[in-house]
Amino acid sequence: MKKKPNLIFIFADQMRAHVLSCYGNTNIQTPNFDAMAKAGVQFKNSISTWPVCTPFRGMLLSGLYPMRNGAITNDTSLNDDFPSIAHVYKENGYETGYIGKWHLESNRDPFVPQDRRQGFDYWAVNNCTHNYIDHFYCTDTPEEIHFKGYDSVIQTDLAIDYIKNNKENPFCLFLSWGPPHDPYLKVPQEYKDRVNVDKINFRDNVNERELVDELLSVDNPPDNILEARERRRSVLEDDNRLKNEILHGYYAHTLALDDCIGKIRTEIKNAGIAEDTILVFTSDHGDMLGSHRMSLKQCPLEESINVPFLMEYPRKIAKESVTDELISPIDIMPTLISLSDLDCPSVDGKDISKAALGEKADFQDAVLIMKMTGGTGGGPYIANAMTAWRGVRTKQYTYANRLNKGPWMLYDNLKDPYQMNNLIENPDYNNLSKQLEKRMRELMEEAGDSGNTEQIMDVLKSKSKNWPG
Repeated sequence: MKKKPNLIFIFADQMRAHVLSCYGNTNIQTPNFDAMAKAGVQFKNSISTWPVCTPFRGMLLSGLYPMRNGAITNDTSLNDDFPSIAHVYKENGYETGYIGKWHLESNRDPFVPQDRRQGFDYWAVNNCTHNYIDHFYCTDTPEEIHFKGYDSVIQTDLAIDYIKNNKENPFCLFLSWGPPHDPYLKVPQEYKDRVNVDKINFRDNVNERELVDELLSVDNPPDNILEARERRRSVLEDDNRLKNEILHGYYAHTLALDDCIGKIRTEIKNAGIAEDTILVFTSDHGDMLGSHRMSLKQCPLEESINVPFLMEYPRKIAKESVTDELISPIDIMPTLISLSDLDCPSVDGKDISKAALGEKADFQDAVLIMKMTGGTGGGPYIANAMTAWRGVRTKQYTYANRLNKGPWMLYDNLKDPYQMNNLIENPDYNNLSKQLEKRMRELMEEAGDSGNTEQIMDVLKSKSKNWPG
């Protein structure tokens, strides 16, 4: 009888691809992530469609766009009227488990009732917290299970115990780490000590600021937002503070997670299940970290939308594979289910498994990218005056339109990888802009996205108990 492969899906929060050394970072080395890349396939164009926490998670579990799964932005609840990825594995005889951050409810209560768990049985979760030291999680009751130490290490140890206890039967385990999401300096000192702050080099685009200056110049927020913006921008505009208060901690968190992924890979080998385990690592979205003098996420630039995506499956995936195929959150569910030789329900995403297996083809010409809501008081709006937009990311280009103001940006990412030269007003690119605008509108229609921000905000207010999130 053919053995069903296990699935271990691990994802960080707010980790951009460029922080890992296998994606070219030289400020730190991430040997365990690099080893994972060498042992399997590395996706170069993994794109976070709506680069913020809840929408990614909703698309990941459902294979559906936000307007269909209900997880439209942070603190809006995922609908439960569709088969999730965990339901599919469970129905095929798998044990299912989820550890870490959930963030798919209309509140931030730490406890998630059993009927809201989308097919996951084993449960060790704090719904949404960024308190990374000496905190707690919940299982099947609201009782708080407190721990001492760094939560990603605790969660990794729980995952290792789960692997040990379930290695005889096929299982589907999701592990969701909170870091390197801010607060950046909430990380054990041993990892801070491993980062040489004086030798941190900025990305080449840190001083490119045309976009953020334009956004800030036309925004007229109330006094409380303006005061908060001034505080945030005082860090972004100061190179020393940017290094010491943001990059130092972000890199330290990443080093901690690199150690954690190493422990997971070691346990898989020790348990004797490596050949029959699909191991995936990715992130929900990236972090600007001062690039273009912006912070956080929710913008169309590479630091915000381009995330790591590494996959090992020794039985099927060749070592040291690299693909430039586009993959978005809605594609993850059908791709993994296909690799597991299971049947996938009808979803919006595409099966990209052949790219992982080494076939060279264009499975999709573009993926939708978007910020569906306007300024809400959240961090990206406060820091960057970032409002609603839609766009597309192809293998070569990034195009975005601020729907109430028109075409906004066009970058050739192959010729201009740091996105320093906005081509949107270059007449030589008028036809390309029109083609990408047309493709964007087609994908919006496929996604059930009207582009009407006011209409979407009304839906949010009706769904969320904690709006704005």
